[in-house]
Amino acid sequence: MKDTALLDAGAQAERTALAWQRTGLSALGVGALLVHAESGTDPIPGVLLMAAGAMAAAVLAPLRYRRVLYSLRSQRSPVAPRTTAALAMLVCVVVAVAAASLVLR
Repeated sequence: MKDTALLDAGAQAERTALAWQRTGLSALGVGALLVHAESGTDPIPGVLLMAAGAMAAAVLAPLRYRRVLYSLRSQRSPVAPRTTAALAMLVCVVVAVAAASLVLR
């Protein structure tokens, strides 16, 4: 039996979409904690993180699912390093702004 016969293209795309949803929901949760912080911090970084998390979970995950599924079915690589790097940079910037607002208060 060939190893390629074991590949289920739908499962890989679904795992990727679920990972994007988990990441988005985690960012949304951290943003909510930042907004709810009792230390008198600025809520803007938390709101931005919540918006980014909601966008990742509700918009980017389904788009990414369709893109990965299409790439796998057409036997191309589903890797999107620019998208991953952009999301990582966004989260880093929002967390840095939140940390700066805590320190500068």
